[in-house]
Order: sequence, then structure tokens, then C-alpha cells
Amino acid sequence: MRNKLPCLLLAGALMLGLAACAPGRENPSPAPTLTTPPPEASIPVLSVPSAERPAPPLPADCDLPGRDYRPWQRGYMDFLSGLAWADLESRGLTTEAGEYYWPAYEGLAADRREVFCMDAGEPLRMTLVMALGGESYSLYDVDRDGVPELFVKYGSFEAAFTYQCYAFRDGQVVCIGEFDGGHSSLYAHPDKHAVLRAEGHMGFHEVYEYPMEGGVLTEEREIFREEDVRTYTPMEEIAPGAEYIGYFYTWLGTRDRSCFTGEAPYSEGRALLLPIADWQDGPAATGSNSEQARTAILAALDGKTEVYGASGDHSYGDTGPIAWLDYAQAVEGGHNSQVTARIAAHTWVDMNGDGQEECLLRLETEGRRNGEPVWTGGECHVVLSVQDGTVYAYNFHHHYDAVFYDDGAILDSYGGTVRLSFWKGQCYEYAAADSSAPPVKWVDGPPAG
Repeated sequence: MRNKLPCLLLAGALMLGLAACAPGRENPSPAPTLTTPPPEASIPVLSVPSAERPAPPLPADCDLPGRDYRPWQRGYMDFLSGLAWADLESRGLTTEAGEYYWPAYEGLAADRREVFCMDAGEPLRMTLVMALGGESYSLYDVDRDGVPELFVKYGSFEAAFTYQCYAFRDGQVVCIGEFDGGHSSLYAHPDKHAVLRAEGHMGFHEVYEYPMEGGVLTEEREIFREEDVRTYTPMEEIAPGAEYIGYFYTWLGTRDRSCFTGEAPYSEGRALLLPIADWQDGPAATGSNSEQARTAILAALDGKTEVYGASGDHSYGDTGPIAWLDYAQAVEGGHNSQVTARIAAHTWVDMNGDGQEECLLRLETEGRRNGEPVWTGGECHVVLSVQDGTVYAYNFHHHYDAVFYDDGAILDSYGGTVRLSFWKGQCYEYAAADSSAPPVKWVDGPPAG
């Protein structure tokens, strides 16, 4: 788990800011002042953050066959890998006076600007904002030049999030603006070279636009506001044609047995780069032979070979190579050696549209009480995919009540339709149109050879 000590120091100041954001306030807090650097105040791509420890290379599981990455893709991949490296490198560092500092972020925020943080109520060093953690990122081509901008949401909890917008210019990743991100979602502007932000919390609802002018995002402009409402006005009524911009977690899975044992997740320090690799090219094909895939998956479930555990939803499952029975205990049992998971049902379905079937499993948690087996009610889903002879297991802990369809679509626990893209140790969900395919037909128990 990520230990954000700086957040404790700011908690008091941040919570004071929350009181000013309550609904029905007579004197709303002023909109955050947006500071945008001149083009020359750039944030260079992080190639060698320090002489002591170079940044890790891009993981091999993002070197997709047949993909010739464009410069901006490599630049954003390097940048997000640098964020992950800096997060690990800067944990718990203090000066002799006991003050926290984040030297690894200086290489990413070379212009030393201060940015406004709404809930802190004052400008903060950009390195401090970044050190609060990159929660997620989005890709959207604001100026529609074929190269998307990168929006990184930094912060340690919902009310304190701040967006930083980056662009790829002249071989570098540069910051072109920032704005408040608490309780917010991003939308594509239907008519302008701009991004929209909708903020809603406790009956208070605002929509802002941020046009791109002169290569940077300008001051935010409020285009809608309502207070003390039970149901927010839909975005399609406020800005017809505006499309929701999805987000992806900045890192791979962050939790596993570490929740109980302190053991670091297998993927700690590695960025989720596959959404950048897939941009405009779509999901990569992972295989083309369903018969061989079934044989390999059945052998792994029978304990003859290992699986490679990876998180599918930024939660549990980051185990790396592991025997299936150990994997089932790791993703469900946590610290309790008497708790494991069994395969309650299975089905075979092509989850990523490449023509090769994956094995979709529904796991149920089983424990023992007074020597007798009992069911605790826990449930998750696992997708088994064969790639280059290895069986990868992608765990979806929050899909306990999801509906899976024959075409690989998923109606998730929040009522949205998503699809999967995965390649070796990387996996993510992306928003998709509702499916017209029938739900999958589950077969009780594990698959048989």
C-alpha cells in the first residue's frame, strides 16, 4: 500500500477548506487561480532522475509486437514511469530538520512553480502536489491535432485532487495548465478546443470549461451552476454532445496481501502504460488458437504450470508467477491461511475480440469454522489468458455482481459498460457502448479437461 506521509501534514489545512465547499454556502469559495507556465517553462521527460538510481526502462509487457510507437507515446510512457519511480524514491525522505522533501519530483517539475490547491486554500509547490500521488490519468486531444493531451489527477483523497495537463512539445512532456479536480469528471467539449470539468458534491454542481489558447489552457470559465439540488442536471442538457472522458489508474494494482502483511505488491512502482500503447490502434491481439489456450489453462488450474497474477482493476491480484492454489489464497485469503477461494463457475469467452477464447472464472471465498467449511460471501472474477505460452490471471475484485456478455462486454457494478484490453502484466478497462449480445452461460465448477 502506498504510504503518503505528507498527506498527514496537510490534513488539517485540507479539511478546513472542505467547510467552505459545503452546499448552501452564502459566500462560495473563489474559483482556483489557474497558473500556466510559458512554453519555455517545461517539464522534461524523466530519463535519468538521479545519479544514484536511473529510471526503470519501459516494461517488456508494453513492447507490443507490430507496434511502432510514436514519439508522444514514448514520451508519456517515460513520464508516467518517472512518476512511479519518484513515488517510490521519495517515500519518507526528510531533511535534517525533519521536513519532508521530494527530490525525485524535481526532475519532473523543473520550473519550480507553485499551483493553487482549492482545499488547501493556498498555493503549493508543484512538487508537493505531485508527491501527493498520481491517482489516475486521462487522454484527450484538446486541440485535435492528432496528439492527445495527458491529464494526471494528483492527490490523496477526493476533496484534494488537482489536475495537471501535459502536452508533448518538441520532444518533451510539458505542463500546460492545472485546475481543481475534487469530486470532478472530465468531458470533451463538443464545439471548442477545450475540456469541460463537472464538479458535484452534496447538492452543489458546477461545470467549467478550459479552452486551449496559445498552446496552454486558459483560466477556467464557469458555464453552469446549481445549488441545493437532489439530482444533478445531466451533462447532455448543459453541453449537448459533450462526451465523458474515461480515466485509467496511474499505477498498476496497488493492493494485495500487503494489506495485511506489509508485503509489497508484485507490480509496485510500475505504471499502467497500456492505454497509451492502445491509443488509436485499439487492443492488441493476444493469441489466435483457442484449442491451445484451453490446454494451457487447464494445465495451470491442475497445478502442472504456474499462472502470472496481475490486477485487472487496480486492486488485488498482483502476484507475478505463482501456483494456482496459492494464487486463489493470495487474492481472497489475504493474511488468513484458513481462507481460500474455489472456482464456483466458469465459461469460455473471447474477452478482447482477438479470436482466441479466454477462461472466465467466478471465485467464491471459503473458510473454516470449528473444522467445518463455511462460505463468507466474498466473490470475484478472474480472466485467464494465454500469451506466448504463459497463462495470465487478471483479477477483478470489484466485479462481484457484474454481468458478462458473449462478446466480451461487461456491465460493471456501477451500471456502466466496459471492455478489457490486456497484454501480459498490463490490463485495464475502457468505456464501451452497451452490448446487444446475450449474457454468458455459466457452468458450475471449474473447467474439466
